[in-house]
Amino acid sequence: MSLRACPAAAALLALSVASAATAQSVAYAPAYDQVYRVDLNSRQATLVGQTGSFAGRPIVFKGMAYAPNGVLYASSDNTKTLFRLDFLGSSPTVVGSLGLAGQGDPARLDAMDLSYAVTCDGSAWLASGVTRKLWKVDPATGMTTLVGPTGARVTGLAARGRELFGTGDYENPALFRIDTTTGAATTIGSFNVASSKISSVWPAFDGSGQLWAAVSYIPPPPPAANAFPPDWSDLARIDPNTGAMTLLGAITGPEDLRTVPLFGFAIAPPSACPSGGTPVAQPIPTAAPSGLALLAGLLTLVAVLGLRRRAR
Repeated sequence: MSLRACPAAAALLALSVASAATAQSVAYAPAYDQVYRVDLNSRQATLVGQTGSFAGRPIVFKGMAYAPNGVLYASSDNTKTLFRLDFLGSSPTVVGSLGLAGQGDPARLDAMDLSYAVTCDGSAWLASGVTRKLWKVDPATGMTTLVGPTGARVTGLAARGRELFGTGDYENPALFRIDTTTGAATTIGSFNVASSKISSVWPAFDGSGQLWAAVSYIPPPPPAANAFPPDWSDLARIDPNTGAMTLLGAITGPEDLRTVPLFGFAIAPPSACPSGGTPVAQPIPTAAPSGLALLAGLLTLVAVLGLRRRAR
């Protein structure tokens, strides 16, 4: 049997191969109620799909991160819910409530500016730039446990091994190290870039340990006025040892992404834990095969169908 004789299997197999081959050069990022695929080499964003709705409201993702098993999770700021993205481009799966309703900014419809990251041991973390707090998240239920105050307006989270990093904004344009036992944010160093218009910085490590970020700005004034700040989010690299940021240029794409900030950045699952620690197992949801697991399953399906065809 050829793949051409099974179009659905061929399409899914091509998707799996493409995902495995481009994992280190591609990031996924939400922008209000949409998710985009960002090519880190060309800085081009391509629409993946809509986030859909939940409880009668559009789902607005902010934080997004991979778990060690390769499953992609996202925290919704407006619904205060954790979601699992089993298949990019399809409706997300509800994991559960974060239990944070009513803790946001009442002037912004209870917005909390939630960022999300997962460390190598499978622990999930949530920070709020509005309340300046850190929570630990149960990835199986979505429920949160307060760790403590960050002491800084953390706009984005990223994990490397067991380390948790946070990023600031125009108020405190710096990279932080986040203490996962107390929640406290300690400054590593300044971004050292013009920062008066930066509204949020969304960091993510790739598999090699390079720290990337989507940098979003305070919305620009009307077109007739001065066009600064930029009306696209920027792609940046950050030195995790010093905090220094290098702006690489605008992340451009469909016109409806113009002036809409990109939020949580997700590139790769967290790197392996240093020796001496045992990662917490997180079973891959049986209803949501992804990545290499999906590829292996499809190859098995194709092989079985081929044997049946030859046996006739």
